[in-house]
Amino acid sequence: MSKVEVKVQLETITPLWTGDAWMENYEIRPSSLIGSLRFWFEVICYFGGVCSAKDFDKEKGRFEKDIKNKDVKEKLLEHGTYFYGQIKALKELEVPLPAIIFGTTGWKSLIEIKEINKQNNQNSTNNYPFPINRVEFEELKYKKDKEDKEEIKPAWYFKKGFWGNFEVVFRVPEEIKETIFFPLLNFMDKYGYWGGGWNIGYGRLKVKEIKINKQLIERTNWQKNEFNFSKFGKNEISVNNIETVSFNNLISDNIDKITKTLSTKKVKKIQIEDCNSDIKEAIKELIKMKAKLRKKYKLNAQNDKVRRHEIFGYLKPTEGSKILPYINRLDNNSYECGFLSIAGILSLY
Repeated sequence: MSKVEVKVQLETITPLWTGDAWMENYEIRPSSLIGSLRFWFEVICYFGGVCSAKDFDKEKGRFEKDIKNKDVKEKLLEHGTYFYGQIKALKELEVPLPAIIFGTTGWKSLIEIKEINKQNNQNSTNNYPFPINRVEFEELKYKKDKEDKEEIKPAWYFKKGFWGNFEVVFRVPEEIKETIFFPLLNFMDKYGYWGGGWNIGYGRLKVKEIKINKQLIERTNWQKNEFNFSKFGKNEISVNNIETVSFNNLISDNIDKITKTLSTKKVKKIQIEDCNSDIKEAIKELIKMKAKLRKKYKLNAQNDKVRRHEIFGYLKPTEGSKILPYINRLDNNSYECGFLSIAGILSLY
């Protein structure tokens, strides 16, 4: 299996947080970037019908199946060690497609990161446009009980992430470069989040350019809106015989009723018409709007506490929000803002 080096230039729309076990963000961690790609690829496969709930490992929280090295070797002897022989071997072992692409026990990820080069780190300058540390929201203050004199001021904590430009050198098999990797990069460019801190809008990046062997790849050649799984074989990667998945079938605009998407296997995009061009103020406004949505949901007697935590997140890292503040840069001076709802993944649990 030969791999090609793909150099991807990325620029932060919102800060990138890839903190370590000590919650420090001294470097951009490759494992965090690959983990983000895997998560969104799993969303695509699930919402696109390529994977079903039976492929999902609830304990690990991803589409996974552990396999033994001896079982892989036996299948490779049967089908050969060339690329599609390997794929056929893994499919016969019932490994879900996301685990084939991004690895599992006994199988290495097809997509790797060779190196990361920071090119324009603006963290130490005055250009850092986001809040830092604890930020109180005066507009959201409330009383626990009507009789209370003291009001509570909700606060969010903003750790300083990476802000600037950087290059990621990926190593990707030629066989999936055009059909899976480029569409995935395009999806991430438009809708996906990298690293951590999605609850406060972190991790939105823009793909500036892509090069292979020093040759610039035209945007029309990598901005592909369709994933093509046909070469992975019918009825072997999907219960629904899916060969292609288009962005049009994954994304749905829905201006209101954001929390009523739990059973809908689509990424719901809620756009706000008036988007502040000041990125710091824009994200603060989105956080306030989200807090009001959570409060409104809480007041509905039909909605239980557990479900509210599942949708909007809770204190535990494993209970992250499924309603994400969304900012996308249209050009140097304008943005589109709103929310992305991925609440449909809750049906897996």
